Amino acid sequence: MMTRKFMIVCLVLTFCGVILAACGDSSSSSQAEGSDKIKLKVADSFPTTNLLSSEGIVYFMDRVEELTNNKVEFEYFPAEQIGKAGDFLNLIQSGTIDIGYTSYATDKLPLTEVPTLPGAYSTSQEGTKIFWKLMEGMLIEEEYKPNNLRPLWAVPIPQYQIATKDKKVDSLEDVKDLKMRATGTMEFSLDELGASPTFMAAPEAYTALERGTVDGVVFPFTSFKPYQMQEIIEYSTGNARLGSFNVVYSIDQKVYQELPNDVKKAIQKAGQETMDHLSKLLDEKNKELRKEFSSQMEIVMLEEAELKKWDKALEPVWDRWAEDLESRGIPANKAIEKYNKFKEEISE
Repeated sequence: MMTRKFMIVCLVLTFCGVILAACGDSSSSSQAEGSDKIKLKVADSFPTTNLLSSEGIVYFMDRVEELTNNKVEFEYFPAEQIGKAGDFLNLIQSGTIDIGYTSYATDKLPLTEVPTLPGAYSTSQEGTKIFWKLMEGMLIEEEYKPNNLRPLWAVPIPQYQIATKDKKVDSLEDVKDLKMRATGTMEFSLDELGASPTFMAAPEAYTALERGTVDGVVFPFTSFKPYQMQEIIEYSTGNARLGSFNVVYSIDQKVYQELPNDVKKAIQKAGQETMDHLSKLLDEKNKELRKEFSSQMEIVMLEEAELKKWDKALEPVWDRWAEDLESRGIPANKAIEKYNKFKEEISE
């Protein structure tokens, strides 16, 4: 009987010891995995071959990891692996991701489109400097905080060109009645030039061209290869000043506020470095690719007199854009005024 009791006591003590040891191991494991490492989930619509991915968000993530000694780690979902191009703001707000590509959220971030208007800047580097001043001087308070976002970095990309599958465009008359893929304010630009704009995200463009849904697309040369445009395009303008597109990545404001101060500083530094790096690279690549593609398609360099006709035709785009937003109570004229002020400061 004593032996049996002794055996029961030993079993109970052994069981308790195992439980305590397991608890101790669990606590130690939790500290090792959770106390030092910060993991952030990032998503966008770009294929990894796109410079906006490899030299944009990937460059940014690498710099943050370096600056924080790998205290911050990222889980990256490119090429619409999580949602379509227009979904990322909602995915941030729902907590599905922490950081996302918010350029297509024009319904909630309409003033972010200012640099996409025709003639807003001549190079990506210039546009980036001007726009980030506008972001810090107005848009963060006006658009991003109300949507519980914080912009991390933004780069207006090189000027868009008209690229077509079958019809050569070397004059304003050639643009009329073309069915063209468009995004954002480019719809106004194409409309003023007499084309028929069709809104669609970049990943849909190739299929639309292939099926004849559109006659052409508006793209910078730096976006041709990621979406295989050079495989289907026969003609492209080389120096049109149609306007462009603004690449913006944002983080959930609450997630950002809860980060340690040293991590915030690293993110801010990495954001500025990314803007400097990517805008310079895009300008260089745009020139290189225009030359490269001239052996695969006909690149039309518009004469200066023709360009002035296009510029004149595009002048109403600024007013149309502003009137549309002002009618909804959005201070577009104020944003334009500030943008032009910053542009003058940059050029001085």
